[in-house]
Amino acid sequence: MKKSFILSVLIISLFGGCFSFSSLNPFSDSKDDENRVKIEIPDEAPIWLKEQKEKNNIVALGATKNVNQEQPKLSKQKALISAGHNLSRKVYIKTMKILKNYLEKVPSKVFEKDLRKEAEQIALKSLDKAKIIGFWENNKKQLFTLIKLDTSTLAEDIQLSSKKLFNVDYHLYENILSNRAKAQIMRQLEE
Repeated sequence: MKKSFILSVLIISLFGGCFSFSSLNPFSDSKDDENRVKIEIPDEAPIWLKEQKEKNNIVALGATKNVNQEQPKLSKQKALISAGHNLSRKVYIKTMKILKNYLEKVPSKVFEKDLRKEAEQIALKSLDKAKIIGFWENNKKQLFTLIKLDTSTLAEDIQLSSKKLFNVDYHLYENILSNRAKAQIMRQLEE
């Protein structure tokens, strides 16, 4: 199921990139978030779904409408695809922010195109490490799911990626590769 989840998210990402529907592409730089549909959680939803913050984790919500009782796996996959899209978008934006902040501090020969590519790779890898918190279906045949990603493993991925992007020097180590920097990256990811 995990492989089909990742494959589905990749297909959606490619589809969004090919036809330039920025609302479908989690890696688009579109500032126009009005096209993105906000998922509204019903009042009767369980607490774990309403409180979408979990310490040391990034969480993402996914939903699907018109749940087919004859094909529950398909409905779960649709909800997971939605959650995966939202998670990869969050990870991409947060990773780009961290890498750009570092780039401003230290002069480097790294281009923004390279940063984007690396942030996309980190976001795609993060889908493989995401864990499902749970599913919930309301009486209007809507299925909701919540997935989470450990910020510690994500911070390590950002640090490893940074080694490839930037020349490893004292400033890089001090600002992004040290254990102290890892704790700071984790705090930024949880914002």
